[in-house]
This record gives sequence, C-alpha cells and structure tokens, in this order.
Amino acid sequence: MNSDQAMVSENSVDKSENSVDKVITDRPKVSSKKVYIHKLISRHNKQKTKERIETLIFVSLACMLVVISGILVSL
Repeated sequence: MNSDQAMVSENSVDKSENSVDKVITDRPKVSSKKVYIHKLISRHNKQKTKERIETLIFVSLACMLVVISGILVSL
C-alpha cells in the first residue's frame, strides 16, 4: 500500500509540474516594439496646437461676453 501511495503522489507531482510548465510556455512572448521619436513629437505638437486653439476660443468668448455685458450695462 505504501509504495502505491508513493507512486500516486509522484504522478500527481509530475502532473502539476507539467501544468505549471504549460502555463509558463503558453504565455505570449513580449516583442520589442520600436518607438519613433519623430512620430511622438509630431503627435505632441498637434495636441498642443489643438489645446491652444481651444484656449483661444474660450478666451475670446469670455472677452466678447465682457464687452457685450459692458455695452448692455452702459445703455
């Protein structure tokens, strides 16, 4: 009985090791991707330009609101 139990426990250990190996080997390999600095800089510049335009629009709207309310108050 004792030797049978030992063989069963050894088999279960082998099965668990195989499953661990399988999990490790099933992971996708991380591929190194190149980073193009010129693309990143141009994307950043486009975002900054867009933000500047949005800021300019909001500031001009605020100025127009002040001017219009000033004209209405003076009447």
